[in-house]
Amino acid sequence: MNEKKLKQINEMFGGLRAEWIEDRIFQFFTTPDYFMKLQSKEPYVLQGGRGSGKTTILRGLSYKGQYALKGGQIEEFDKNKFIGIYHRVNTNHVRALEGENLTDQEWQKMYAHYFNLITCREIVSFLQWHKELSSEDEILPEQACRLISISLCLSNKAQDINQLYDEIELALYTFQASVNSIDDGLPKGLSMQAEPIDLMTERVLRLKQFKGKLFFLLIDEYENLNDNQQIVMNTLLKHASGNYTFKIGVRQMGWRIHYTQNDHEPLKEPEDYFLHDIEADFYENEQMFFNFASDVCRQRLIALKEGDEIIPEMTDLFPSLSYDDEAILLDVERKDRCRLVKEYLDGNKIELNLTPLYMYMLGYWAETQCMTIEDVVKDYQNNTTTWHTRYDNYKYSILFKIRKGRGQSGIQKYYAGWNTYLKLSNGNIRFLMQLVKTAFLTHISNTSNYLLPIPPKVQTESAMEVGKKNFMMLENLHHRGADVIKIVLNMGRLFNLLASESEHTAPEIDQFYIQGDITPENDELLRAGVMHLAFIRIPGNKPSSKSDTKDYMYALHPIFAPYFIFSFRRKRKMTITNEEFYGLIKSHKTLMQKMLSKEEIDRVQYDNTRPQQLDLFANSFHYYDD
Repeated sequence: MNEKKLKQINEMFGGLRAEWIEDRIFQFFTTPDYFMKLQSKEPYVLQGGRGSGKTTILRGLSYKGQYALKGGQIEEFDKNKFIGIYHRVNTNHVRALEGENLTDQEWQKMYAHYFNLITCREIVSFLQWHKELSSEDEILPEQACRLISISLCLSNKAQDINQLYDEIELALYTFQASVNSIDDGLPKGLSMQAEPIDLMTERVLRLKQFKGKLFFLLIDEYENLNDNQQIVMNTLLKHASGNYTFKIGVRQMGWRIHYTQNDHEPLKEPEDYFLHDIEADFYENEQMFFNFASDVCRQRLIALKEGDEIIPEMTDLFPSLSYDDEAILLDVERKDRCRLVKEYLDGNKIELNLTPLYMYMLGYWAETQCMTIEDVVKDYQNNTTTWHTRYDNYKYSILFKIRKGRGQSGIQKYYAGWNTYLKLSNGNIRFLMQLVKTAFLTHISNTSNYLLPIPPKVQTESAMEVGKKNFMMLENLHHRGADVIKIVLNMGRLFNLLASESEHTAPEIDQFYIQGDITPENDELLRAGVMHLAFIRIPGNKPSSKSDTKDYMYALHPIFAPYFIFSFRRKRKMTITNEEFYGLIKSHKTLMQKMLSKEEIDRVQYDNTRPQQLDLFANSFHYYDD
């Protein structure tokens, strides 16, 4: 049974890209709360990292997606007020439409013609699809077919949609084949920007079966467009006819250009579009992500159900640990800070009914504030309410200090519980699926009943494995990936030391702010890091615009927290300079020590607490060079 379940779990939770699971994407489609507002006539830009669900949502809005979600009933599909035409930007195609042999304006005309062709082809394909399911459809008149053909600079001989489709497809492949042969000047036969789309949508919506509807042009992976192509699309978005609107999926920082072909005509929210940041919205609405993520995972488990098996709630499958219970697992009772307080209380027959973690807190306070244990205990007795507040503020951060440093065997900090997994994924459903799959695969290997609660140790080790896997992948995601991975490595080490070693600074420093104007080199690294989920970007007090890197705070993505062992909670920031941020690429000990000295961690502690993560990269990154 275990081998069978291992395979099933891997299949159910391993298809992490919508493109990989094809038709099954709609079998497990879970509707997020924001799905309904995307069905309005307003243009929407759906922003999120890889794995945030952009593709799934856009494909769910497509006509084939809607048909599947309506149970494969054309009558139900026709009740919709919109027709979704999905297009994923193909890097291989759009990168062919650039080069030095044409001017920027000429390449824009080339791309506009290409977009006319692919959009019109998909709309004609929709007409053919709908006709097969609804034989009584009014057909597109011959005159309309000819006009559309002429507007695309094709023939005027298309008599019906089948001939029109053949003409467009032939023209599209002819155009693609000719791109690499362009020497000087534009080729003949380029259509006017947007005109064929305007004509096509207007004539299709005259048909009785589509009256009162609106076309949604669903553009996925917008970040793959180069700057010239984004300018063209921005212009189409700004000046779209009343027959269609845009729904765009893009990675954060992937929408680089925010103006049209008129340099003085910017796109503004909400005048021209509405922005929906998936991960930010999920982060700000924890209950919404809790419900959505739980439904996504339970649907897959229900599909694996055999006989009368009862599928538990995700919170039961992934139980959490209280801080006090976690401290016990971390052997807090054997640590001097706890043991000495307990011995003092027992020796003086003082009954305070404190947990071992609370006693460790008293010992920690005595040590860091240069007080005796007797003085701390008396202060506790005289100011119990103040101490309870202090304990509530510090007890989570104290957990990182119990089992710290090099040579400590076993887990140094637990990352367990369904809510913890949601926090680690930070609104990214693909990261969550990776966490769940990895935990289940280990769990199934250790137990005969895969529906038993997954132990905190298994959850933690699985989270560490997922963090490591995604960390290692960063190098291959961008041409500056090697530099990004060095920054993540050193920043992870920095936050680890601040969590475990710092005794005199505020707890849970896990964000950073770059002081002053950001250099072009750092700007590129930050953009690459945010786009590929190495960093998350947090708005500051006065962000200049949605595309700027200035006036934002940054943090490592929480998915790396279990691997480097720091807090995944957004709490406090440290300020670093441009030089320090860029210097993290070099991994010089002197620079790291300078940054740590700001937070009162001395060189002896730094040198003696180098973790295993750095050992993996010491040779490549010259970590020991001064």
